[in-house]
Amino acid sequence: MINLRKLNFFSNNLIKKRNFFVNLLILSSLSFVFIKNIDNIRYTKVLSDDGKSYIYDRFSSTLRLNK
Repeated sequence: MINLRKLNFFSNNLIKKRNFFVNLLILSSLSFVFIKNIDNIRYTKVLSDDGKSYIYDRFSSTLRLNK
């Protein structure tokens, strides 16, 4: 009976460790994607009716004329 308890504890511990490392890998890959594409995420190009091009900053909600 004691051996079964030890085995159950050991397997639960392995599952928790595995879940931690899998979550760590997922979060690290998402952070690399976010850092690589920060310009595409933050800025977008907006065209007005008269043909002028503006850059919209999504984080600060500002609109600038594209030079």
